[in-house]
Amino acid sequence: MLKERLGKIGKVLGLAAALLPPMALGADPVAMTPGSTPVAAPAVAGSDEPFYVLCYHRFLRHPDEAEDLAQAQYQMPIEEFKWQMRYLQDNGFHPISQEQLMGYWFQGKPLPLKPVLITFDDGFRTIYTDAFPILKALQYPSVFFLYAHFIEYGELALQKREKDGQKRKAPLSTEALTDNDIFEMEKSGMAVESHTANHLNMGMVGEKLDDAAAQKLWTYELSEPLTFIGKRFKENPDWLAYPYGVYDPGILKIVQDLGYKLAFTVNPGPNDRTVPPLMLKRNLILYPISHERFAGIFKDKVLHLKNFSPADGDLIDSQEPVITGQILDDVMPKSVQLQIGNHVLKAQYDPQTHIFRHSVGAPLPRGGHILTARATDKNGRTRVYNWYFRIKHLPLEKNSKGEGVADAVEN
Repeated sequence: MLKERLGKIGKVLGLAAALLPPMALGADPVAMTPGSTPVAAPAVAGSDEPFYVLCYHRFLRHPDEAEDLAQAQYQMPIEEFKWQMRYLQDNGFHPISQEQLMGYWFQGKPLPLKPVLITFDDGFRTIYTDAFPILKALQYPSVFFLYAHFIEYGELALQKREKDGQKRKAPLSTEALTDNDIFEMEKSGMAVESHTANHLNMGMVGEKLDDAAAQKLWTYELSEPLTFIGKRFKENPDWLAYPYGVYDPGILKIVQDLGYKLAFTVNPGPNDRTVPPLMLKRNLILYPISHERFAGIFKDKVLHLKNFSPADGDLIDSQEPVITGQILDDVMPKSVQLQIGNHVLKAQYDPQTHIFRHSVGAPLPRGGHILTARATDKNGRTRVYNWYFRIKHLPLEKNSKGEGVADAVEN
């Protein structure tokens, strides 16, 4: 068995660029229909004050000129990371632990003022060598979402190189964490959670399969890390970070069935208890990011919506959807803004019904789209809600006999 796994090492590590980091293969973050929250609502209602989630990937001490631009944005210079962590400290923010967020969500316990959850994805070793010493010095708790096969085969590859007396072949910036790294971080308050088995774009891959095959794939990807982390690191994971931020109702059903309690997208923005627990917002911290932009992450509150369409996580056929929703907060009518990605839309807003509407005039590309609704409340605070829908990559077209045929289109 070990020989067979070692034989897979080259292939797995060779695919690392294709699997990592999230968003590199085309963003596809998704969610689920409002009102279909997959776990029971907390017993105690929360305050209107939000908590924020930050997401990092890997770090570097010096610019890597060999790194292509698409990958370089996921490498945070360590001095910038240090500044960001000190900004939290200097401005009264309180990094929270996994235990604190679980207590808040399911037991109604209060969070400290200005709460922030710090998370890391994938399993690059620079999390340990560069970021971890800073967190440890500041006594900041954090959560690490690993994808199992990167850690498993990375460790086997390292063992094989050491056995053969070979020098390091892969740069540190692409090397996986070792078990000892993870054990040490666990002892200092970092929780280990799931980022699936292989870091696949499960939505895109799932569209190419029939229902039974897609469910089998999703079940493996989502269940394998639970076993891997439980046996190897003595944790009982029940949090998930979706690779590429991608999920849809079919994926969510399996996430729920497997017992995940909280799951995180890469849709940016603040969270409170009204945000569905299996589609929490998370801010990707990419490089470069100005100090002003980083500080701006913490200025928004949650904009509360209902009856919005396409719903959060919808998988639709139409490339020209009608976007609608109703705002529940007391907002300034002229401040209501709607956008797709970075494109501001000419949305109609009725201050009597609090409903916004926009008819997409030109076909949107197939794949994932992030929608943003933003408004200023009567207290002058900006409120925002980001949600996601996906237009099917494999539309059904009619052939000469009037039968549906699949046309394979991908981002």
